[in-house]
Amino acid sequence: AYQSTPAAAMIISARAATATRALRVRGIMRAPMEASAVVEVLRVTPCGRRLLDAASGGSGVWLVGGAVRDMVLGNAPRELDVAVEGDVAPLAGALGGATLVHERFGTATVEADGCRYDLARTRTETYAEPGALPDVTWAPIDADLARRDVTVNAIAVRLADGAVRAWPGALTDLRDGVLRVLHERSFLDDPTRVWRVARYAARLGFTVEPG
Repeated sequence: AYQSTPAAAMIISARAATATRALRVRGIMRAPMEASAVVEVLRVTPCGRRLLDAASGGSGVWLVGGAVRDMVLGNAPRELDVAVEGDVAPLAGALGGATLVHERFGTATVEADGCRYDLARTRTETYAEPGALPDVTWAPIDADLARRDVTVNAIAVRLADGAVRAWPGALTDLRDGVLRVLHERSFLDDPTRVWRVARYAARLGFTVEPG
């Protein structure tokens, strides 16, 4: 079962409020926050506002992966990673700017006014053999989280209401600074994950789960 925290039952923490005020004044992140506060912080950034406006009215649009991880840690994300339960084209069009689409994988990259958005349709991935390109099947957000490299990247925040979905233990691992793969075949399916985990450990100062 996934960890699910509806926004209606959430209260933005004092740390999140502090981070939001600092963001308004300085335009940068200053303090850790609860995952449920991510949407509130997006509202006070130009790139975040653009995304929220473009996604307005859609219930299946989620901020995911490194963007959520970095914002919860109190760091400004390098780009905004967005998972869409459906075709990414309408959201890409609403964002405007220069768009590069990869139809096979249901992804698009949008750059507009200094903002970068990486859009991906929610899916499952299977590998015919180690290191092969994945075979993609469209799926809901919970299944999409299961394909992530490490638990701290398997957290999603719905833009419509701030609801949080997370792989079991992901929020605890993020709090404790632990990098943990989701399943034992993770590195066999995609060997490049070894290098990504090493980069995360170096950049975030996190500990890799033993074994």
